[in-house]
Amino acid sequence: MLSGLIVYSKTDKDKNTWFIEKCINNLSKKGISLVFAYEDDALTHIENNHIDFVIYRARNYRVLETIEKQGIRTFNTSLVNKIANDKYLTSQFLKEHNISCVPSDLSFEHLSLPFVMKSVDGHGGQEVYLINRLEDINHYKKPNKKYIFQRFFKNSGDLRLYLLNKKVIGAVLRNNKQDFRSNFSLGGDAINYKPEQEIVDTAIKIAHLLNADYIGVDFLKTENGWLVNEIEDPVGARMLYKASGVDAVTLFTDYIYCALNNKSSF
Repeated sequence: MLSGLIVYSKTDKDKNTWFIEKCINNLSKKGISLVFAYEDDALTHIENNHIDFVIYRARNYRVLETIEKQGIRTFNTSLVNKIANDKYLTSQFLKEHNISCVPSDLSFEHLSLPFVMKSVDGHGGQEVYLINRLEDINHYKKPNKKYIFQRFFKNSGDLRLYLLNKKVIGAVLRNNKQDFRSNFSLGGDAINYKPEQEIVDTAIKIAHLLNADYIGVDFLKTENGWLVNEIEDPVGARMLYKASGVDAVTLFTDYIYCALNNKSSF
């Protein structure tokens, strides 16, 4: 029997219990054993047990690199994790491949107020600040944190595409009337959306460049059209399911089964 590990950080585990349990149950029905481990315990668990694959849902790419060096299949890879969880690296990656994106910089001198300040490793809309006065920067800034600065775009569209096996399985348009951030975890709402082909092609290009298994690609609508804003790994499933009924977790576990068994039916 194939054996796997699903890994989360301690801070993210409780709010993702549904995802964890569904992965475990779905793969069990397919004859694959999957157990949970906290990020801090993952390497020790692998040392003491036979593990064929890891569903890595934390944000430390160095842990993933260590796992990959042991020849263990990971969903996603350390490259995806490294790029997606550093907003500055994301912007550099997108520029390198000539992908239209929200301009991001380590400096704010060229920006007019208001502008947006983000920690490079924040997620779920956390550590994203609207700067209306320059003194706000020091108010929000934390020591030993790295930040990027972006022009503020009025929220005329905040779109997430979900990609599995480099195919778009759904898209949601996000909105939050109470906050300039549209994140679902911050009380934002989401509706099902049929993305334009140009957006689909851009997201698929990103997935291929990263060789990604399951990611989200976020776009902002501006006067210059849709621009890529962020890449999400680990990407959730609740928002997509609520908006469209697409069961991304089941599709994900079906994909894992096919990948582990060298089946091309997915």
